[in-house]
Amino acid sequence: MVAAGPVVAPAWRCPVCRSLLSLSGDRRVWSCDAGHDFDVAREGYVNLLLAGQHRSRRPGDSPEMVRARRRFLATGHYDALSEAVAAAAADAIGTTQSAVLLDVGCGEGHHTRALQADVVLGIDVSKVAVASAARAHPAGRYAVASGADVPLADASVDAAVVVFGPAVPGELARVVRPGGAVVAAHPGPSHLQELRALVYPEPHPHEVKPPLRGSARFEQLDAAAVCFPVEVADRDILSDLFTMTPYRWHAPPDMDRRLDEATARPFTTVADVRVTSYRRLRAP
Repeated sequence: MVAAGPVVAPAWRCPVCRSLLSLSGDRRVWSCDAGHDFDVAREGYVNLLLAGQHRSRRPGDSPEMVRARRRFLATGHYDALSEAVAAAAADAIGTTQSAVLLDVGCGEGHHTRALQADVVLGIDVSKVAVASAARAHPAGRYAVASGADVPLADASVDAAVVVFGPAVPGELARVVRPGGAVVAAHPGPSHLQELRALVYPEPHPHEVKPPLRGSARFEQLDAAAVCFPVEVADRDILSDLFTMTPYRWHAPPDMDRRLDEATARPFTTVADVRVTSYRRLRAP
């Protein structure tokens, strides 16, 4: 464990040898007993993603996507989702003392900043996103890392949240303590249907896929539908919404024209999200 103000937070785990890291007295380097060192960036995060753990030179969201997400989320259009996830996480933690909450795939940190716990951790494979998150949230603790190899000790987290990201059941079961929780936000059938209609000739409803369905290590506690309208009158904001979604990879050649036409009058779509909570089962 490492002291951070009045609260004791879990130490990061070395991605090379899996031993716990210690923070230097000047808070500039995380090191393990085997001599592996990881510098703290000026924004306050640490990069624990090894070269072999990513498939591209710049994994995760691109700088363009991070900027678009930051601008769009700053408008408040998705605040209802942030509040719903934070409320579900608070319910899951309950009265746990010195609770540790982990955001897996935290992105630029907008939803992370809404979380309430004694210790809030965030990881993401995008260094640009994590730098933005750490810069905007000095009270949080951030690392560039993969959700498939979380740099934390076993059972060191009271609850984890995953918002629109892949969930790895085995790794979540490892880091979340028995009796702890996972809160996952994932698309409902009508999520951004009108935006998808700008891209696809016949957009089909999303198939609802609770991320930890079928896992023997978790039991589902609750599932809530969080639906709210998203009205966008500004062409640049609609472009940001589009850019931060995976639909951008399927954009037709005339997408700019379609966005122009869509904002000739206020463009309205619906955020349809399922927030599903799970309890980490204790070993039999």
